[in-house]
Amino acid sequence: MDRPHTLADTMPIELKLSQLTAFHPSDPAAGRPEICAELDRYDIAVVLKATYEWGGYSYTNASDAIAAAKRAPK
Repeated sequence: MDRPHTLADTMPIELKLSQLTAFHPSDPAAGRPEICAELDRYDIAVVLKATYEWGGYSYTNASDAIAAAKRAPK
């Protein structure tokens, strides 16, 4: 039996913004330091979710992206 693609797994990854800034301190997507501090203060987690892109569209569900690709003319 084939294992599911690792990016198709539905288990979310939760991180604190301070963890992101530790790895990418210059990344503006991690947020301003005061925002990160507030999120950490209130124990707000960052949840990373996979996005699947095909044919110029973005999908949050792998099955939807696959179904769209299957419907496309070959």
